[in-house]
Amino acid sequence: MRAIYKAVLIKKLTFVLLEYLLLSTWTFPCHLKRFHLSDSDYCSCGGIGTALHYATECIYTVSWHMKKPAPNFEQEWLKRVANNLVSRQRIRGIIKFISENRDLFRSP
Repeated sequence: MRAIYKAVLIKKLTFVLLEYLLLSTWTFPCHLKRFHLSDSDYCSCGGIGTALHYATECIYTVSWHMKKPAPNFEQEWLKRVANNLVSRQRIRGIIKFISENRDLFRSP
């Protein structure tokens, strides 16, 4: 029983951590604008700078793109990404690339 609980807890923690990284990373322009740290919530490519934008459509992160979910399936998409090793590696790649190239992602 304890081993099962530990496995479930780790899986839940992994999902929560990934969701936090995806949705709450301060490098995203939409978050910077919300707290008046930037004048714009747009990515330098012209799209709104959300985590989903970087993971699915930003021209600068095309090497890590994933198929964009329908709006009503975004939560399910997050769960699948969290449970898929390849998807998690792509998310790590995107976050690393953004953090190493912050100037590239500033709005025009």
